[in-house]
Amino acid sequence: MSLALLVACSGSTTDETDTDADTADADTDSDADSDTDTDTDTDSDADTDTGTTQSVTDVSARLHPNMGSLFYVSWTQSEPGDAHVEVSFDPGVWESTPTHAWDAGTNEQIVVGVPFGTTAEWRLVVDGANPIDGDPITTDPVPAGLPLGTVTVSDPGAWDADHKYLLTSINADAGGWRSGHYWTFIVDRDGRPVWAVSNGRNLWTLFAQVSVTGDYLLWDESGVNNFPPVDDTKVHYAWLDEEFDVRIAVGLHHAFVQLPDGTLAWGSQHARPGREELMVMGPTETEPTVLWTCRDGLPGIVNDQYCISNGLFYNAATDTFLYSHYTNETLVEIDHATGQTLWYAGDTGGGYAFDPPDSKFNWQHGISYTDAGTLLVSSENRVPGGSGQSTFLLEYDVDHTNRVLHAVWANDAHAHADTNGQAWRLDNGHTLHLVGSASVAREVDGAGDDVWRMEWGGGRVCNDPDSCLLIGHGQFIGDLYALTKPL
Repeated sequence: MSLALLVACSGSTTDETDTDADTADADTDSDADSDTDTDTDTDSDADTDTGTTQSVTDVSARLHPNMGSLFYVSWTQSEPGDAHVEVSFDPGVWESTPTHAWDAGTNEQIVVGVPFGTTAEWRLVVDGANPIDGDPITTDPVPAGLPLGTVTVSDPGAWDADHKYLLTSINADAGGWRSGHYWTFIVDRDGRPVWAVSNGRNLWTLFAQVSVTGDYLLWDESGVNNFPPVDDTKVHYAWLDEEFDVRIAVGLHHAFVQLPDGTLAWGSQHARPGREELMVMGPTETEPTVLWTCRDGLPGIVNDQYCISNGLFYNAATDTFLYSHYTNETLVEIDHATGQTLWYAGDTGGGYAFDPPDSKFNWQHGISYTDAGTLLVSSENRVPGGSGQSTFLLEYDVDHTNRVLHAVWANDAHAHADTNGQAWRLDNGHTLHLVGSASVAREVDGAGDDVWRMEWGGGRVCNDPDSCLLIGHGQFIGDLYALTKPL
């Protein structure tokens, strides 16, 4: 696995200038070392005494050794005090790292969110000292083999500030549902990659996500979908600047989720193909427990049917799982405490009905509950008013009294994925839609209009296997600094 780190920034700032002529030390001797060697050392050895006891020296910058979109600024300060780094890589825009209370001595701050292949200006701001401008630093080129997308719709005024970056995964090898070279990566709203890691050959990543605590990433690395399959699926735990754990999740082949206490849950094909099991494993456990099985949990299953899952969602409010299976186009809700089936709907007999009947989901992916309690899915187009071959967002009210899913909203992605997808309601009322093998990520507002759209390779319809790059689960991120290794 190759690791590539990036530079992310949060919070705009402006230049800081000392205008107090009565107290400012006019001594401009910086004793600066103007060495321009190629190791990006920006050592200024600057005396920044402004009439206080704070002195800042040995200021320098260096790229992260394994993730060349991230860089470190280091310095020595004579007294304890607050400091941060400001960075600019777009004209007229300065961003800031979080301010931290540093001890006297040598300190180091990581800078994230800078795109690959970008030259960034930066400056160090330490309380009690004048800001120190460092020499510009250039991040490493975009990692070889990482597919680059194009932003085709962009309305910055409609975005939430907490939706600044997109985390997802993609297969660099075309062909839709297939093995190949999978990447887990983060892009900004301009579509520029700021962080990326790649799996080994023929190892799938379909469900990259932010931890429930919001301070690290998780992603899967599976060979179960290969022929012959590889059963030692791994889940990686990592900050942007360092991986810190790997756990084995036997049989994991698609979706997994993390519960608030750190428990992992996943759909497993460990027993044998088609005999789906929902497994859970506590944060300190090394062996999973089978919570639910398809054969026992779906009474409508008949002899020639089987289950292979493509979606899993945990509802913390009810301590239940939504669990989707594409082989019988059935969605089921399971009680976490008991492992009992609460209800199900789809092609499996005996489940909830659909209102109207032709609003039924088909080849559903990306199942989730919204905060309002409605059910949201990504579905192939078999709904009224559909525009031909396309993938839709479908939303339902779940009527447990009458055992019916009432359709309340449908939205055409104007792109067709023959496999995979994700649907997620955002805090601002918009919906994030990942259109699987169509290689499309979109944010759609309540009126059904795209306010942001990004496409990789496949574009609008995945009919040509040579143009279909499969993308996985995704979610927006607001603050990349929350995902760095704790100080």
